[in-house]
Amino acid sequence: MGQSKESETKLTPMVRQYREIKARHPDKILLFRLGDFYEMFDNDAKIAASVLNIALTSRNDMPMCGFPHHSATQYIHKLLDAGKKIAVCEQTEDASQAKGLVRREVSGIVTPGTVLDEDYIDKKQNNYLCTVYLSDTKIALSFADISTGEFFITSSEIPEMPRFFQDELARFSPSEIIYNEKITLNPTLLALIEKNGSLFQSFPEWYFEESQLEPDFINGIDIPIKALEDTAIKNNLFGSFNYLAETQFQSIGNIKIVTLLNKAGYVELDDFTLRNLELVRNMQDGGKKFTLLDILDNTITPMGGRLIRRIIVMPLYDLNGIYRRQNIVEAFYDDTILSKNVRTVLKRISDIDRLTTRVALKKALPKGMVALKDSISATRELSKLLPENTVLEELKNRLNKELSLLETVEDLIKRAIKPDPSNSFGGDVINAGFDKELDKLRNIMSEGKGWIVKLQERERKRTGISSLKVKYNKVFGYFIEVSKSNVSNVPDDYIRKQSLVNAERYTIPELSEYEMQITTASEKVVNIEEKLFMSVVDETSKFVPSLQTIAGIVGEIDVYSNLAEVAHKNRYTKPVVDNSSDFIIRDGRHPVVEKYMGFNLFVPNDLIFNDTDSRILIITGPNMAGKSTYLRQNALIAVMAQIGSFVPAKSAHIGMVDKIFTRIGASDRLSEGRSTFLVEMEEAANILKNATDKSLIIMDELGRGTSTYDGLSIAWAVLEYLHEHPKKGGKTLFATHYHELTKLGEKQGIKNFNIAVREYNEELIFLRKVVDGPADQSYGIYVAKLAGINNEIIERAKIILENLETEGNKARDIIESRFDREYRKIPSRKYLTELELFPDNKHANTVEKIRNLDINRITPIEAITFLSELKKELGN
Repeated sequence: MGQSKESETKLTPMVRQYREIKARHPDKILLFRLGDFYEMFDNDAKIAASVLNIALTSRNDMPMCGFPHHSATQYIHKLLDAGKKIAVCEQTEDASQAKGLVRREVSGIVTPGTVLDEDYIDKKQNNYLCTVYLSDTKIALSFADISTGEFFITSSEIPEMPRFFQDELARFSPSEIIYNEKITLNPTLLALIEKNGSLFQSFPEWYFEESQLEPDFINGIDIPIKALEDTAIKNNLFGSFNYLAETQFQSIGNIKIVTLLNKAGYVELDDFTLRNLELVRNMQDGGKKFTLLDILDNTITPMGGRLIRRIIVMPLYDLNGIYRRQNIVEAFYDDTILSKNVRTVLKRISDIDRLTTRVALKKALPKGMVALKDSISATRELSKLLPENTVLEELKNRLNKELSLLETVEDLIKRAIKPDPSNSFGGDVINAGFDKELDKLRNIMSEGKGWIVKLQERERKRTGISSLKVKYNKVFGYFIEVSKSNVSNVPDDYIRKQSLVNAERYTIPELSEYEMQITTASEKVVNIEEKLFMSVVDETSKFVPSLQTIAGIVGEIDVYSNLAEVAHKNRYTKPVVDNSSDFIIRDGRHPVVEKYMGFNLFVPNDLIFNDTDSRILIITGPNMAGKSTYLRQNALIAVMAQIGSFVPAKSAHIGMVDKIFTRIGASDRLSEGRSTFLVEMEEAANILKNATDKSLIIMDELGRGTSTYDGLSIAWAVLEYLHEHPKKGGKTLFATHYHELTKLGEKQGIKNFNIAVREYNEELIFLRKVVDGPADQSYGIYVAKLAGINNEIIERAKIILENLETEGNKARDIIESRFDREYRKIPSRKYLTELELFPDNKHANTVEKIRNLDINRITPIEAITFLSELKKELGN
C-alpha cells in the first residue's frame, strides 16, 4: 500500500479497515461488502475492472470498482475463469444496529480449485486441485475435488518425472496447482505447471509439514499405510489438506478416503495419446463434441457423468475389473425393460456427492436437504429394481447396506423440512409440528393479519373515516394512514408518525405494542428455524460416508446402464478380452466418425494382430482414403474394451494392452521454441523409450516434418527398431506415404496393407477398404485436383513427378551398388536381418508373389489390386 505514517492517519475508518483485511489476503481479489455492493479498491480494482469489463472509478485518488451483491455469481465466475483467487468480505453485523463502523470479516475464500458453488463448476466434470511435492528422489501428485470429496494421489521416481507429470496433468486437467518451493529450482517441471493454463502458486517447505494441521485433522480420513510411509506422498497430503482447510475456514469433513492410484492397474495413456485420440476433449476447441466421451456419455446423473469421463481416461489393465464391468453392462443390455426402468428412476436423483459435501462443510441449503432426502428415497426404489441372483446383486446388496443406515436421517429431513422450502429463514423452512415454540410464534404472526383487519375496521367506525387504512413498510413499520381531508376527525390518542403531501401517518399504543410483538416473533422465527435446520444438517453429517457410498454406486449403475443403452443404439458387441497376444477385430468401425457420417455410409474394416506374422502392419494409400480413421478406430476400440464397454465391431478379441501410444497429426509449440518436426520426434522418442511387448503403437506419417530422405530414413530405422526389439515394440500400426517402407513387408512379423482406391475416367474413387499388400502410388496429385487446384498446376505436377521418379530410379541404382560395400559393415547394424532394398533380379520378387498367390481365396477387389500392382512393377 506504501502509505506514510502521516497519510495513514488521514485514512477514513472504512479504508483503514479495508487495508487491514487486504493485508491478510495480498494474493486475492478482496470483495468488500458495502451495503448492496461488493467493492474493490487499489490494484484489485484495476485488475477486476479489466477482467469484468466494468467501469474503473476513484475516490480520493483511490481506484475502485464494484458490482451488486445479487449479481455476484456471474462476476465471481469470470474472475475464477481468469485464474484469480477471491476473498469474500461480508458485513458481520446489521448496519442499523452498528455503533460506528460496521464490522466486516472474510467469510470465505474462493479459488478455481476449491470452489463449491454449482454455478461455477460443470456438474458432469470433476474440479481438481492438484498438489505437487518434489523431494530429492520422488515427485508426488495429488488430485482433490473438494466438491465431491474425491482424493487421488500417485508418485513417480525422478528419472520418469517429467513425462509422468505431464501425462497425469493431461489425465486429470486440474483447475489449480499448488507446489513446494523446491520445484521452482526445476525449470522443466515449472514450465509444465505454467503450460497447464490453470492457476498455480508455490508454498514454502514448512507449508507441507504435519505440524501445520490441527492434531486430529486426519483422524477421520482413511489413508493407505503405504502413503504415510512415503515421505513425498505424506508431505503432499499435508500440504493439500492445509490448503483446503485454509480456503474453507474449517476441517474438510467430506474427504473420507485417500485413493492411492496403482499405476499397474491402468492402461498408460500419455498426453499425446489423450490429445490425439480425442477421448474427452476435441482438438478444435477442447470441447466434448466429436470425442469418445461425446459418443459414450448418455448418463443421467452428475455422478455418472463424472465417472464415465474418468474411466475413459483410465482404462483398466486388470482382467477381473474388466470382466466385472462387462458383465454388469451385459446384464442391462440383455434386459432392456430393467434398463429402461432403472434409467427412469435415475432421473429423480440429484448430485448426492456435492449435496453431501455441503452437509459435511455445514454449507447446506434447505432446498439441497430436500433434494438429498428425495435422492435417498429414489435410490431405495432403484435398489428394489435390481434383481437378485445376478451380477447386479452385488450392487443391490451394497446399496441396501448403506440405505438401512440412512433411514433415520431420511425420516428426520422429511419431518423437519418443508417439501418446497425457501433457502432463507423466516418461517418457510421448518415443517409445522416439528417444534412447539416455532409453531407458537408462527401463530402470532399468522393471526396478525386478522388482527390488523379487525383494528382497521374498529378505527374506521370509531373515527368515522371510511378511507382509513392500517399499513406496513420496512422503514416505518405499522402505521395508520389518514387522508389530509380527514385529519380533523383524528382522535387525540393518535400519535403522528409521518407527514405526506396527501396524507398523515399515525400510530397508537396498541398498534406499537403489537408491532413490537410481531417484530420480536419474526426475529425469533428466523433464529429458531436456522438453529433447527443446522441441527438437521449436523445429524445428517454423521452419515457422510454412507451418502458418499450410495453416490458412487448410483454413478456405477448410471454408467453401466448407459453403456448398455449406447451399445443397443449403436450396434456394439461384447468383446473377448484376455491376456493373449491376439488382437483381432472383425468389421471394426470408428465410433465417432460413424455417428456423424451415418451408420450406413461407414465402411467397416478388419484388423488382425499376432506375435508371429502380424505384429507390425504398414498401411499405405492416398490422403483422404481413411488411413488415420482406421488407425484411430482400432485404438479407440482397445480403449472401449478395457473400460468394460461393448465395441463397434462385428466381433473383437482383444489381448489386453498395457499402454497405448499415438504419433498422429502435425502440431508445433512455437511459443516454447519447438517446431512441428521436433514435437513429432519427441512423441516418437517417448514411444520407443517406454513401449513394451504388450503396448499398442499407432504411428501416422512419421518423418513427414522434414526432408523426404531424412524422413524416410528415420521412419525406416524406427520400423526396424520396433521389429528387431520385440520387447520394446508391441502391436504397431504404421501409416506412411513412403512406399519404400513397404519393402520391409518381406520381414517376418511385418505385413503390408493399403486403403483401396480405384481410378475411373481420371477420377479417384475411395473405397475405404483395407486390403492386403502395399499401395501402388500415393495419388497425391489426384487429391490436389479434388481439392480444387487448377488444371495447369495439376498437369505440370504430373510432368515433374515423372521426372522425379526417373531420377529416383537412378538413385536406386547407386544405393544398390553401395549397399553390399558399406551398409553391412556398420557394426551397430549386425543384429539386423539383412534385407535388400532393390534385389539384383528385378522380377524375382514379382515371380515369387505370383507363386505364393492362393487364387482360391483371393477376393475380386484383392485380385484387381494385385493385378494393378504387377502391371506397375513390370512396367517399371
